[in-house]
Amino acid sequence: MSKFRIFFSNRNTDRNRVDRLLAELESLLPNMPFEDVSKEVPISDQWQVVATTIFASCDAVVCLVGQDTHESEAIAWEIREAHRLNKPLVIVKMSPEHALPPVCAQLHLPALDWNSTLLAGLIAELLLERALFARETGKSASDNLNMIWNQYGLMVKSWEALIQRRQNVNTLYISAVAALLAVTGVTISSMDKTGLLNALVLIIVLGLIGTGLSLNWRRTLISYGTLSRAKSKVVSALEKHLPAQLFDAEWKILEAKKYRSTTDTDKQTALFYILLFLTIACVSASVFLTRILRSPPIGTAAQQTEANAQRPSTEGGPFRHTNGNGTN
Repeated sequence: MSKFRIFFSNRNTDRNRVDRLLAELESLLPNMPFEDVSKEVPISDQWQVVATTIFASCDAVVCLVGQDTHESEAIAWEIREAHRLNKPLVIVKMSPEHALPPVCAQLHLPALDWNSTLLAGLIAELLLERALFARETGKSASDNLNMIWNQYGLMVKSWEALIQRRQNVNTLYISAVAALLAVTGVTISSMDKTGLLNALVLIIVLGLIGTGLSLNWRRTLISYGTLSRAKSKVVSALEKHLPAQLFDAEWKILEAKKYRSTTDTDKQTALFYILLFLTIACVSASVFLTRILRSPPIGTAAQQTEANAQRPSTEGGPFRHTNGNGTN
């Protein structure tokens, strides 16, 4: 697979930091090798002519905004040229205090804060369509459309199967959590029979098991959510080559209605159970330690009982005498 061509627009004074960013991006995008084609622009009076040709052949443009970038006319021209050619364009501020070039406000271009992980994910999304259609098939337009339809159908079925698996796994975790809570309730209700300390130990163990189970539940939901978003991006990229963009239209309607996915709701539910089981374990451990610390040593308690049994009673009986004032 050939490397993706990305134009990194920046001032020469920021080159060292840009090189460090490129090294980080290469490690974060091992399956999407890329090259910085901005280095192909010569230093000459005709650099804009060469840059236009490079822009036309590149896959994406990333503009890195440093301290003095807003003063550069060359950077402003590169942003306008990328926008004119309808190239995927990302504006990244190296620091929140750095001012954006005025052209960004004119073209209504948003900017990201400096975050190599976030930028790598965004670049992967921008290059997705290029990765999907990296090869020319040599077939007619109708044959290509049929192939895209078939692959689109397979991807949608895969996406639906993933959602079904997530729902099944979610149901399994809910059942397991409910069972742990039921056992905890039975343990509390039978505390008189099993003994307070034994019941507390069991409740602590159940609380820790429930906390670990809920943590794994939430982590599993996050994993399924990431996979689902990736599949939705692929479906959206395929739809751009189809007569109708069904899922994109549906998602725009849902966004307008402030739709919240069930995955987000389930993650909040898992977080609630994490806190609940953790609270149960902590409270039970606190009560257990308090009882242990307040209980007298076994030997001391036995000796005190034996001493009380051997001590003669001085209250009442025939040997009790009082004087006239009622005192002994």
